[in-house]
Amino acid sequence: MRLVIMVLAGVGLLWASGLVVFILVLPQPSSGVAVPADGVVVFTGAGARITAGMDLLNKGAGSRLLISGVNPEITRSSIQAMWTGETDLFECCVDLGLEARSTEGNAAEVRDWANTHGFTRLILVTSDYHMPRALLETRTNLADIEIAAYPVPSGLLNANRQPTSISALRKLAVEYSKYVAVCVKTFVAPNRD
Repeated sequence: MRLVIMVLAGVGLLWASGLVVFILVLPQPSSGVAVPADGVVVFTGAGARITAGMDLLNKGAGSRLLISGVNPEITRSSIQAMWTGETDLFECCVDLGLEARSTEGNAAEVRDWANTHGFTRLILVTSDYHMPRALLETRTNLADIEIAAYPVPSGLLNANRQPTSISALRKLAVEYSKYVAVCVKTFVAPNRD
């Protein structure tokens, strides 16, 4: 029994140490400038992600925009209401992915979209805390495509890179656990492309 307690304590300490490192190395939110790519991809979530992706398309950072994982009940016109650019650009070059229900599903949706358009370089837009797992899932699905990160601030971290609340810490802990699970899955089955 004592050995079991020691093992569990060791695993807990290892997990907590990993969480601290995960938080400390989360990417800083992007400054608004992105290296041009073939396309821009947004993993849905808070509206800030979508508006950041739209802004990148408006600035010419990519030729098309995929908003992946859109709830099927959300209409194209409700997404267009967030658009601040030319109507023609939205009509021609904004694609809504309606199939994905998870980060893994987002990555598969991006793979299919990138292959359809022959893209070799993408900008991935998602929240700062979600970026490590999103990149890992997407790079696993698109091994031959260059993916540049464009993290959007989540509000979970303050200026000192510390969680802003207990709720924020919980959300970061859940995301870290999901990231560890994806790392293990990727190690076992490294390439799904």
